[in-house]
Amino acid sequence: MSLADRRMICRNEGPIRNRVLRQVNQTRTNCNGDFAKESNIMATVSFQSHVAAGAVGNTAASMVNAAFGCAFWAVPTVFYSNHPAGRTFAGEVVSPRLLVECVAAFQENGLVEHVGRIQSGYLGAAAHAPVILSLLSAARNAGRVVPYACDPVLGDQAAGLYVPTDIAAAVRDELVPAADIVTPNLFELGYLTGAPVETTVDVWAAMQVLQAAGPGIVVATSVQTSDTPPDHLDTFLLDGANGWVVTTPYVDSPAHGAGDVLTAAFVARHAAGEPTPTALSHAVSSVHRILQSVGRSTRPGPLRRARRPPVAGAGVSCGA
Repeated sequence: MSLADRRMICRNEGPIRNRVLRQVNQTRTNCNGDFAKESNIMATVSFQSHVAAGAVGNTAASMVNAAFGCAFWAVPTVFYSNHPAGRTFAGEVVSPRLLVECVAAFQENGLVEHVGRIQSGYLGAAAHAPVILSLLSAARNAGRVVPYACDPVLGDQAAGLYVPTDIAAAVRDELVPAADIVTPNLFELGYLTGAPVETTVDVWAAMQVLQAAGPGIVVATSVQTSDTPPDHLDTFLLDGANGWVVTTPYVDSPAHGAGDVLTAAFVARHAAGEPTPTALSHAVSSVHRILQSVGRSTRPGPLRRARRPPVAGAGVSCGA
């Protein structure tokens, strides 16, 4: 991700830009010494993959949070030389024991009180899930509101399920019910719910099933159904009983890390106080522009802002 891409993520938002500058100044002032005692900064703790080369997982999310001036604590679930899809890579899964020790150190050093939100993505082991939940429980122990966003990285339409089934089960049965926000792609939405996702009505119904499991906000990405315009992608948002859709021209581009950027940007904007449809519209626009800069749009055209869908799933309110 280039500097221009990072600027793109938080462009056009004067109030957000001012918050970024204030947060950066706070960081410079407060990070010389004992962070826990001298700082009032609230951090995002992110459990995801780390790659030395490329921009996926925490490597991508860290750039997004830097663009917003957000404190970001990256906890790796795997450490790889590069994204492993279709090529040689080196690295290994991070031991669950090491993650347990990291969370214990956060607690012993008084850092848990500075956890403002938690997000998770690709897991290297099913045993990573209870570690994430242990930090979430500790952060909420004093009655604080600490949102948790789960990106259930399990597979995609082309490859199917690409994580072991025990990891998929841990995400479905342990993490999703604990999440406030969940951001599956179309394949993951179908896998997690066992529901069909062939039409717009199917997608809304599956999102409601997932929402009933726990998360109040469900974002379904990379959606192409029989109702999607040709050469376009839809991103669906269900927040409570209200639904929106953002439609973008399809971009022919390698998209590893696109979902990681989208989740990080949406969470950062939502945390900054943007309404969910606005946060989603801005996050999708950022990802689309980044992909355009390295790929080829099959059908150039203006992006649509988050809009109420013309057809509602059962129980989904689509009125103004």
